[in-house]
Amino acid sequence: VAERVLSDLMERVLIPGLSTTETILNWFRSETKRNGDGMVISSSLSSALEHVNLPPREGRSIGQVTNTNGKGWVIYHGCTIDCKSGALALGRKEYDIFNDNNQNDVVDKDVESGKFRLKPVELSNEEWEAMRHMNRSIVLEGQVEGHVSQFQGGGKGRKRPRGANDGKAYNSNGKNSKGNDYNKSDAILNDRKAQPNRLPKDHSWRVNEWKKFETFIKNHPPFNVVIDGANVGYFQQNFGGAPKHVDYRQIDWLVRHLLEQPSSENYHIMLFLHERHFSPKLLPRWAYSIIDTWEGNCAPYDRLTLCRTPGGMNDDWFWMQAALLRGGQKDSPSVLAITNDEMRDHHFQMLAQGSFLRWKERHQVHFDFGQYDKFLRRRIVLLKYPKSYSRRIQRLEGKNGSGDAIAIPLPKKGDEGRYVDG
Repeated sequence: VAERVLSDLMERVLIPGLSTTETILNWFRSETKRNGDGMVISSSLSSALEHVNLPPREGRSIGQVTNTNGKGWVIYHGCTIDCKSGALALGRKEYDIFNDNNQNDVVDKDVESGKFRLKPVELSNEEWEAMRHMNRSIVLEGQVEGHVSQFQGGGKGRKRPRGANDGKAYNSNGKNSKGNDYNKSDAILNDRKAQPNRLPKDHSWRVNEWKKFETFIKNHPPFNVVIDGANVGYFQQNFGGAPKHVDYRQIDWLVRHLLEQPSSENYHIMLFLHERHFSPKLLPRWAYSIIDTWEGNCAPYDRLTLCRTPGGMNDDWFWMQAALLRGGQKDSPSVLAITNDEMRDHHFQMLAQGSFLRWKERHQVHFDFGQYDKFLRRRIVLLKYPKSYSRRIQRLEGKNGSGDAIAIPLPKKGDEGRYVDG
């Protein structure tokens, strides 16, 4: 039972709360006892829960947690992590802390750096496919089967019925301006002055647009990065007198920063923006030249694809599905998503919350802008990439067969609302 509970926590919760962590530690304490020399040995006591028959579970298991080797478990407190390598430095043994009144003057001989190393834990193929299916269901059906909440999530209030006037259709007809083998016009609205029609009463247009988009992504050459253009464009734009449109220069700074990196020669970037950001009523004249470069063939923009998403549909659905469709593929590079959006509305609508949180941890890149660089003629772009390890409950193997361990991360400031105990 303990193995099952820890495995479920590892998959669904990631970061347990303090009360949950203490409950886990109490179970391990009940599995061990100390003799007169302070050695930890196996307990002869067994829990009645170990005789409960549980239905089989799918997914990873944390492995055996009961003591069968006669040595028992040692609990370490105050462990530290090398953020670059994931190397774990063991803290002090729990029974040393309890028996020592002057903790600061004692150096534990068992403190070892690098004996254990936290690993990056990726999603399984089944988890990737489940998230693709759920995102697709949210788009085409407005909900996920089994999701009965009357709220939309993300602080957006109650769900609204989808009617004939909940958005606008768009015309995706246009030429492939870069002359690539794939049909880029499937995802780009080229006629900036086109007047979109009102939505038809049925939603077949939504299904058609989504199928066309997924086909476009599947036929597109490999890409490494998707950018939530609106999130970048509206960043720090909530000051008094701010324009209604996104900051197109700010988006371009980020695009150029990525494309001009020495290691980005084989990179291809997908930039997603809703069609309203290209409306002549909203688009400032000075931004036309920026958009022309995005759609042009001049280096380095020849490694950029601009995707204009249709009215009546959330642009977040598109860049997320692009990342999910190409993510987890053996023949494709890992796809990173650049956005500061914590995607809480997606988190609450997707039932596979643990998978979604792990995807964010491994694939979301946060951004910021520093001071203005006169030489580059733009603000410095600051990117926060995912760590080299997964911050979650996980089983660790020691060096050279020196035994294994279970790492349980403690919650910290900023975890509220991100890692939920249920």
